[in-house]
Amino acid sequence: MAIKAIILAAGRGSRLNPYTESLPKPMTELGGITLLERQIKTLLDCGISDIILVTGYLNKHLNFSKTRQIYNSDWQTTNMVESLFCAEKEFGNDIIISYGDIVYERKVLKSLINAQNEISVAVNTDWHALWEARFEEPLSDAETLKFGTEDNIIEIGNRPNSIEQIDGQYMGLMRFKGRGIEGLKIAHKQILSGERPWNKFRPAKQAYMTDLLTELIDSGYALKGIKNHGGWLEIDTVQDFEVINLMFKNGSIKKFFNSSL
Repeated sequence: MAIKAIILAAGRGSRLNPYTESLPKPMTELGGITLLERQIKTLLDCGISDIILVTGYLNKHLNFSKTRQIYNSDWQTTNMVESLFCAEKEFGNDIIISYGDIVYERKVLKSLINAQNEISVAVNTDWHALWEARFEEPLSDAETLKFGTEDNIIEIGNRPNSIEQIDGQYMGLMRFKGRGIEGLKIAHKQILSGERPWNKFRPAKQAYMTDLLTELIDSGYALKGIKNHGGWLEIDTVQDFEVINLMFKNGSIKKFFNSSL
């Protein structure tokens, strides 16, 4: 059965204002090409042709050929997890899930395609130099991610107190298949039906994807961390956009991302 791709592209990206005032965040351009165009090309180049966009904010701008679109009518009051489950009927037996505000090299995607695990999560182990380029204080915008035995992820998505709590950075790119998809559905029902520590900061309908992954870990599922040495970028803020675009212009971006790989 062929792998499907679901790209989560419903949010507004308010931290990227004014660049997102008239276009959705995935339409932000890096090196003259939008994030979404780069992702779609990479997926197609790697043989994934069933591509579903979960859209919301200004969705009329996201009509790309060779994709299908599912609209999250509650995009203003929900987050990534609920956007994902707008496409639950499309899960099938094997899905790649990707944030809409990232780009990645073909070799990163192939590392997931080649994985044999029921749940695989792409991890950037060479994250620190990129964070130093993006932020004055790298820990200010980093998240915890710790590996246990056999590269299984045992913690993800918390605020770190030190670099020792970070074995890599979550890339917003993952794959679920078989029993992993059933686990995904069960974990979603669980976070909607019970209180969790993170509910102090956000309601269940605004759960982050890392909240859902944590639920899977706590429920005993193995989340295999697929280690990648760079080959990935994300755009979160105006500073991100301007710093990374400057690196595209002066050629230094190849230290972190090479679209030919």
